Amino acid sequence: MLRACLVFLPLFALSQVYDVGFLVVNGVYNTELTAPYDILEHSRYRDPNRYFRCFLVSPDSGHVKTAEGLVLQVDYSFETCPKLDVLVVPSAENSMGSDLENAGLMAWVRKRIEEAQIVISLCDGAFVLAESGALDGMNVTTFPADQDELQKRYPTLSVHKSVSLVQDGKFITSVGGAKSFDPALFLTEKWFSAEIAKRTAQGLVIDWDRKTLSHFEGQSLPGPQ
Repeated sequence: MLRACLVFLPLFALSQVYDVGFLVVNGVYNTELTAPYDILEHSRYRDPNRYFRCFLVSPDSGHVKTAEGLVLQVDYSFETCPKLDVLVVPSAENSMGSDLENAGLMAWVRKRIEEAQIVISLCDGAFVLAESGALDGMNVTTFPADQDELQKRYPTLSVHKSVSLVQDGKFITSVGGAKSFDPALFLTEKWFSAEIAKRTAQGLVIDWDRKTLSHFEGQSLPGPQ
């Protein structure tokens, strides 16, 4: 006689948790860091079994001071950072300058872009992605005042203006500033659901409607794995 056997899996085995690493360096801008961090981290309040887990990564961990003067305790160094599902590159004071000449930083960015399922930039963080070579031939955007400079430096890019964000394949680039919530809500809706994105936005008193959002979508966004 065959006897039915029930296997009970622990709750955590059924969870879908996606690790999101925010690249932070001295001079990172508050809004471009905290806005998307809030959205993605708050996903755990909508579904405790399916959410984003956010953390900060810097070249050597320790402390990072933002452009506005906040001192942040970083979670991981480049060496200790776990594998990322999502890489987020906020804008910093030197995103168009010395950060691009930092060989260690750029090597880490290139490595993490390859492994990440999704890569997001805020404001001039797009320059870091462009310098890595990962955006060659892609549709992108950046901070409005720097869009012409991005196009000049990286002529293979198609730089979009008058939009909040551009999604092309696994890359989501955005204008930053007060619009820094948008790419995180966009990803939340695409990966989870429109309802979860809406509830997350409501919880932070943000008006959100992807259908009316000024944005451009190119190649399809990969789904979560």
